Amino acid sequence: MILYRNDPNEYQLITYIRQESHNSKTDCDNANLSKFNAEDIAHHTQLFVLYSEHIPRNSNLIDASKALDTIAQGLATQYKTGTVSPAFCKIKFDSLETSAEKLQKVIGGRPR
Repeated sequence: MILYRNDPNEYQLITYIRQESHNSKTDCDNANLSKFNAEDIAHHTQLFVLYSEHIPRNSNLIDASKALDTIAQGLATQYKTGTVSPAFCKIKFDSLETSAEKLQKVIGGRPR
């Protein structure tokens, strides 16, 4: 049996993404601030994908990080191409937070 080691860098990145997703939901009524938040999280989810993609025996986490990035990039693109309603903003940030929490549990549950 192969034990996957806990990676504090992965854990820090996913914790940041989760925290910022949570905090950003309260800013959805401010279009400029929520656009900034969406772009910031999209940069961090992209960093998470790039960091995770070459770690050996990490295919499940790579796939999950790409799915998370797809949500974040979609939200950032929506802000670039048009108007985003506060309700849509909150739904997307909530989705990012929920996905990040699931990833955080997986990463945090690895042996240290």
